[in-house]
Amino acid sequence: MGSQGVERLVRAGAAAALVMLAAAGASEAGVRRTWAVNDTEKVAQENVASPLATGNSAWDGKRVRLFGARNEVLAVQVIVEADEQGIGALSLRLPELRLRNGRERIVYAPPGADPTVSVGRPIQVFALHYMYVPGPGTADWVYKAGSPAMPRGVVGWKPVQLVPENARKDRGGFPVRVAASRNQALWIEVYTGRDRPAGVYEGTIEITADGKSTSLPVEFELLDFALPDQNSLNAMVYYEPEQPELYQGRNLDEAYHRFAHRNRIELVHAYDEAKVQAAIGRFTGKAFTRANGYEGPCEGVGNRIVPATFYGPGTTFDDRQSAWRRADAWISFLDRVLPSAITFLYMPDEPPPAQYPRIRTIADNVHSNPGPGRRLKTFATKQYVSELDGAVDIWCAAPQLYDIGRAKSERARGREYWTYNGSRPYLGVVAMEAPAADPRSVMWASFKEGIPTFFSWHSVHWRHNAQKPGERNQNVWASPITFDNRGQPHKDDTGYAYGDGVLIYPGEDRLHPEEDRGIPGPISTVNLANYRRGLQDHLYLTLARRAGLDALVEEALRTLVPRVFSDAGEKVGYSEVGDDYEAMRLKIGRAVASAQAK
Repeated sequence: MGSQGVERLVRAGAAAALVMLAAAGASEAGVRRTWAVNDTEKVAQENVASPLATGNSAWDGKRVRLFGARNEVLAVQVIVEADEQGIGALSLRLPELRLRNGRERIVYAPPGADPTVSVGRPIQVFALHYMYVPGPGTADWVYKAGSPAMPRGVVGWKPVQLVPENARKDRGGFPVRVAASRNQALWIEVYTGRDRPAGVYEGTIEITADGKSTSLPVEFELLDFALPDQNSLNAMVYYEPEQPELYQGRNLDEAYHRFAHRNRIELVHAYDEAKVQAAIGRFTGKAFTRANGYEGPCEGVGNRIVPATFYGPGTTFDDRQSAWRRADAWISFLDRVLPSAITFLYMPDEPPPAQYPRIRTIADNVHSNPGPGRRLKTFATKQYVSELDGAVDIWCAAPQLYDIGRAKSERARGREYWTYNGSRPYLGVVAMEAPAADPRSVMWASFKEGIPTFFSWHSVHWRHNAQKPGERNQNVWASPITFDNRGQPHKDDTGYAYGDGVLIYPGEDRLHPEEDRGIPGPISTVNLANYRRGLQDHLYLTLARRAGLDALVEEALRTLVPRVFSDAGEKVGYSEVGDDYEAMRLKIGRAVASAQAK
């Protein structure tokens, strides 16, 4: 389908939704059904006959159910289905969770202006915002349209963003409108805290639809162990500070990094000594303390990844003497200021063979250094190739090119082997039309193959890359297409993808003011929440391994990620079902709690 056809379908779908919303607001609304589902499902807005409504890991037909460890962020979705009249004003509250037969309480507090200030806010509430996907994407590195690896049910209104309850009216803030015979997901997050006693906590979710109230009982089982503050898998996600500044009108680095920290990812870009000193609290952990508005996982723990360059090495390292001086200065600085930092020299991105000679020259300039700069590692977004043997210290292979056997042999030789992005069926993807389990499965696959760092190519790709002709400032709240190579002279560069490179959305938008949510900071996505869920799962697996629960760990990996990377077949070889992950997480969690109690 050509570009004009895609845009026509998106506009037509959006127009139909506006008509339905107008009709809903003009008549007396009603609720057909209310139920709940775990955070690893995407329930399309038009799907009012989901089989999950009868029961799932978060819903037994009567109660909402949560479970987790201390120091964990949990989430659940409450789905409100509108009848043929629609709902004009819908909102939700969860005032508290109280320990059964005890005094301990987890208490809600309303949000302030900055969505990243989390002190005293263990319960947070959001409304899902939906975007229309008119058909399969054509970026075949995400998946090949028409192949067995293509997601099921591509077309429709997909839940994408988690809009804070205090956003602007009619832009996702409470109360929200629900079109006739459509559903609306309301998302609840609970930070479990560090010192609460284990046990069952109870509460009541209060739902108000056009002045009529209903309630759902909720039970939360707090398991008797805590997740560590230090991640067991590094999650490196590229970030351009210029993009929030362009869209939101000012530098919001502190807020964006606080937000990323709560999601257990690191936003990264190139640093030099001055940039590190200017953001030193980001690396010492001071930026992530209550004094600076942060309460949650990894509190007081600093970021670890400090790249010397990103998306290319620049020209400094092409000359040997210059390379030695720069590498010596950089490594000596980090030795003094951040001795445990992970740093590297990013070679030309996804290099073709024509770049190999330059890469070898740069690598030789770095590796020949007799001083401390010799420890600066070279990094390449490339699978192992013999022509670069010895020149690359950190291979970062795309999933479809990730050879499990080669990765093991390179690690045995002292090299590192990472992966990045996603590609169905080899590894889960970040796409609007893909299951919510896709990003979660990435972290399970990384654990299975011993990958220490996962890299995602962009977090705020709101502004098109330079290869996009014409207008580059995307209206990301209106168009689902976030990566677009159409119009390129090379026929291999004509793909587009939905949601690729956008894990975070702008809370304000001065470029497209009609889409401004009035939130002075970042807005999350279902995909990012499931990256976080997977990173927390990785900690469950790590704790289980440390506790000697090897048989359980192997069972979990066989069940959920039996075929990934070079083991993948034509069809997806990892679970796409949220209940599968939740059942295994509960089994592992109870086993870890039992092991730690001995």
